[in-house]
Amino acid sequence: MIFAITLFMGITSTLAAVLEPMSYYQYTQFQAPLSWEDITGKGLKQALDSCQQSFQWQRWNCPNQDFVQKNSKPEENSPNREDVYVAAISMAAIVHTLTKDCANGVIAGCGCTENALNVPCAHEPTKALQQYEKHFGSGSGATGHNRRVVGALLENSLEQECRCKQPGAVQGECQEEECVAVLKPFEAIAQDLLQMYDDAIQLEGASSNLKIMWQNIPLDSLVFMQDSPNYCERDATGLWKGTRGRQCSKDGSGSLEERLSCQQLCRVCGYRVRSQHVRTERRCNCKLVWGFRLQCDVCVQLERQYSCY
Repeated sequence: MIFAITLFMGITSTLAAVLEPMSYYQYTQFQAPLSWEDITGKGLKQALDSCQQSFQWQRWNCPNQDFVQKNSKPEENSPNREDVYVAAISMAAIVHTLTKDCANGVIAGCGCTENALNVPCAHEPTKALQQYEKHFGSGSGATGHNRRVVGALLENSLEQECRCKQPGAVQGECQEEECVAVLKPFEAIAQDLLQMYDDAIQLEGASSNLKIMWQNIPLDSLVFMQDSPNYCERDATGLWKGTRGRQCSKDGSGSLEERLSCQQLCRVCGYRVRSQHVRTERRCNCKLVWGFRLQCDVCVQLERQYSCY
């Protein structure tokens, strides 16, 4: 089966270069059954990479152990803001992966049914969300609400992707276009979730009428219950290391968060900023000698680095 899938990927890559972009579904008999282990693994890796990139210059920087622990523990009744974000970005990545794999013909039993090559296949996040709920459950309380928020975000993240079905007489013209709805790139959805993280609503732990409360919270707002812990300090169980020893940046060309990182990571947490020169060596001025041997110089570079101490 592994050989068959590898062969299929090679064939479709070649066809895609000749026919149309690879994002269009191409029917094949070599489809794999739905594997939640595979889909979840790919989705969580994508979620972790996005999380660590987004929080690179923040006190909580989405460390591996904390990310895994948040995804491994049972449903949290009183989540903090970071619990909610990790659950949201993980769900979004899994459903995004499932939706695309179905549309691209990777998984048997979902996506387009036309038995023909080069058929555009629309993305259907609603069906993927139904599969997700069937496997992981719908959740209750804050978890249930936040899953509905992520679902609504994905369903509203479709855009039209078009191709020319019938070229015109003049080169570059198109007489007839064929368009399908596809999900936005995951990076764009991750940015929406990051904004939701910033705007998340904190709720009291108890309410006299929970049903009315959930009905009145809009489906574009994540909710959390508890205050976040002090990420300046090292976690007793080692889930995060605190900000002592963390590198910060004074690069004026970086993002606002990067430019303010020494203030936020060090001074706000009660630490000083240490500046030091770090010596690095790299290959440079490389050239081919006698046409086959690569000869390089060693260039020494001094780089100024900043850290909290």
